[in-house]
Amino acid sequence: MQKRINQKPLAVTLLLLSQLVFSKQVLAGGSWFWLSSKPLAQVTVMAPFVEWHSGPASGYPVFHVSEQGEKLELLIRKTKWMKVKDQKGHEGWITIDDLMLMQDASGTKVSLVEPRFDDFSTRRWEAGLLAGEFESTSVNAAYAGYWMTNNLSLELWGSQVLGNSSEIRILNLNVLHQPFPEWRLSPFFTMGAGKLFIKPKTTLVNEGSRSEDTMNVGLGARYYIDDRYFVRMEVKDYKIFTNRKTNEEATEWKIGLSVFF
Repeated sequence: MQKRINQKPLAVTLLLLSQLVFSKQVLAGGSWFWLSSKPLAQVTVMAPFVEWHSGPASGYPVFHVSEQGEKLELLIRKTKWMKVKDQKGHEGWITIDDLMLMQDASGTKVSLVEPRFDDFSTRRWEAGLLAGEFESTSVNAAYAGYWMTNNLSLELWGSQVLGNSSEIRILNLNVLHQPFPEWRLSPFFTMGAGKLFIKPKTTLVNEGSRSEDTMNVGLGARYYIDDRYFVRMEVKDYKIFTNRKTNEEATEWKIGLSVFF
């Protein structure tokens, strides 16, 4: 395999991670949520009063109060806050805790479903971008996964390795087993097979393009940052079946950001 080159995709990945965490702290969120069934166009205040804030955080000042019996239109939700509008046209933000005490148009108590990392029914699909090294050469990778059960996921991976003498592309289909999906820091095991495509740089070597079959096994961990986002890190060992006298082996490690939906 090729030697180390000067690309540093890991630094880019860590920068994206820091920006994500920073933006969540400064903007008090940004994750979007869904109502449990049909969108609730209107709710009725059942508590003696409900305070309105000028923005979706407790640090924003209270500027308005709705009294019992008032009807509010639901506009949009950000994290633990809901933007509402009253019949006089005023708009502001109330807490989800206050909203859960209200009644919907049918006269029943408001019910919400939030996608959480430990709720399988809300996160069958996921995707992510990772970066690291493949045999001491920089690698960038992307994947999409579908959760078949609480513990088993089927993933399609595409990776690109840029070496000094050739460009390598890897396509894999993997099965991931996560024994403890309810843990915030959750280990996993993975195995799969695919193809490795090698395209020499003709200015450096006189060798044609070739493709090889591969198998891989690996382990890693996922750390859930917030409701939809998590950091994923993993190490894989590859067995590369060549047409030469001996097969080849390679080790790969990656870290990056993923989201489920």
